[in-house]
Amino acid sequence: MSRLGATIDSFGSGRWLFFSENSYAAAVALLALARCGGLAVLPPNRQAETLRRLSRDTVGVLTDASPPPEVAAALQGRVVIDPLSPPGIASAAPDFHLEIDRDAAVAEFQTSGTTGEGRSVRKAWRHLEDEVATLEQRLGASLSDDTRIFATASHQHIYGLLFRVLWPLASGRPFQAETLLHARELLPRMAECPRSALVTTPVHLKRMAASGELRVLRRRCRAIFSSGGLLDAETAKAVVEQLGSAPFEILGSTETGGVAVRQRDVHGESWEPLPGVEISAGEEDGRLEVTSPFVSVGENLADGRGRYRMGDRIAADADGGFLLLGRADRIVKIGEKRLSLPEMERCLETHPHVEEAAVLVLEQAGEQRTHAVVALSEAGRRLRAERREIGIALTRHLSAAFDPVLLPRGWRIVAALPRDTQDKVPLSALRALFRDRVDAERPTRPLVLREHRDSAGIERRLEVPVDLAQFEGHFDGFPVVAGVVQLGWVMEAVDTWLGRPATLIGLDALKFSQPLRPGDVATLRVEPCADRRRVRFELRDGERIFASGRCLLGPEAGP
Repeated sequence: MSRLGATIDSFGSGRWLFFSENSYAAAVALLALARCGGLAVLPPNRQAETLRRLSRDTVGVLTDASPPPEVAAALQGRVVIDPLSPPGIASAAPDFHLEIDRDAAVAEFQTSGTTGEGRSVRKAWRHLEDEVATLEQRLGASLSDDTRIFATASHQHIYGLLFRVLWPLASGRPFQAETLLHARELLPRMAECPRSALVTTPVHLKRMAASGELRVLRRRCRAIFSSGGLLDAETAKAVVEQLGSAPFEILGSTETGGVAVRQRDVHGESWEPLPGVEISAGEEDGRLEVTSPFVSVGENLADGRGRYRMGDRIAADADGGFLLLGRADRIVKIGEKRLSLPEMERCLETHPHVEEAAVLVLEQAGEQRTHAVVALSEAGRRLRAERREIGIALTRHLSAAFDPVLLPRGWRIVAALPRDTQDKVPLSALRALFRDRVDAERPTRPLVLREHRDSAGIERRLEVPVDLAQFEGHFDGFPVVAGVVQLGWVMEAVDTWLGRPATLIGLDALKFSQPLRPGDVATLRVEPCADRRRVRFELRDGERIFASGRCLLGPEAGP
């Protein structure tokens, strides 16, 4: 950390863009910047436009990973972090003394944009330090001193940074430096530990609980923490059955920090405010008003605390806690009639063919109208019905509870809702599903669920829309994605990786092994060959290989 601090000083403290997969590197970067009076700007993803936008007015970049080629030139000064630790478990207890200005801004987070446009939120060291002390006061008894902390939540967001990095550091507990997202990697590693804890999100926890795989952690996992969205009661119940206790659910936001906690087997549906956090319901709309030492935006109080109005509506209970009543900022007016978007989503999710649903409002013919994005359940996927047929069935389902003017005017059927690295569904990603169309209804490209780029290539997780425009003529009764269309998707990925257009002048070993059909989800991997004039590609899902081959590129655009 001292060497990194000296390097930062040589360039100047200021704002530094930081991104990394390694949580030990995150700890080193944040502490080094705090020591030097610098500010860590934490991007929520590694998309080129995100990094380019956030790198403005920064001194340089702190990272242990290569930025995408197309933005490398735009990033001013690049300092590579040496994580300073062997792979795997990082020792939590620091052996140095830090003198940090508690009131100085040390981290700049980006909100997820689930109900509107995202924004930057700064945190001073005191906001983070005080919240860590509160976490230990309220939740530390659930963990032993040697509990090893694992996480699927990213440290690029405030919840992940607090729970998987700063709290373990302050309490002297070991934490896993790498992020293990897949249960088959994560759970065996946790099961090897006598005592462990998991910092995760509702989406990841739901998948693990549904598979029954959490049972391997019984009597070994001291606690599971879940935040980033509301956990459904069925998942909480499954965790209790498999582990013997419910997860700790954490309510909060980037602006407020942690607000409240609950365990369903202890508190039921009620939320208990964290120590030092005061809550109240707004007189006019019942919105949650939070006053605490962790609030960094909104009203600044004389005692150093902040006050902020969240979008959640609440009702106080008799024991000093509160119940959530839904989001006030997701109640809209359509045709002079009020609509709760979460209520329509819940109604859709009661249909046996729907796994998840998201409803948004878009302008259509000069008027505001609802649109819906639906991820089908296993039963729904087995139907292999056309998008129009699914939309008609779901519209009929909604019409029993909602006025006709409120019913969705557009539908998107997807394998999974698009989520960011915090497992939230950004409004911008939902809007994008309705943007790229040949006509008013049909998309022309696959939905990119995830993307990872580095010097070794690019990997994209793709979903084939059930109403893809290129299905026209390929073939009646058995629609498939034509090989030339798949090659177009490969070259789009090549262009993105190179940061410039590439020319395809030849193909080698081209195979289309299995038909790619509506609703299929597959991973496209593109990487350079040894001669640097070719790239190899493969489109597959598990053992199913849809397409593979090598592309010969023109000399002006080779890797």
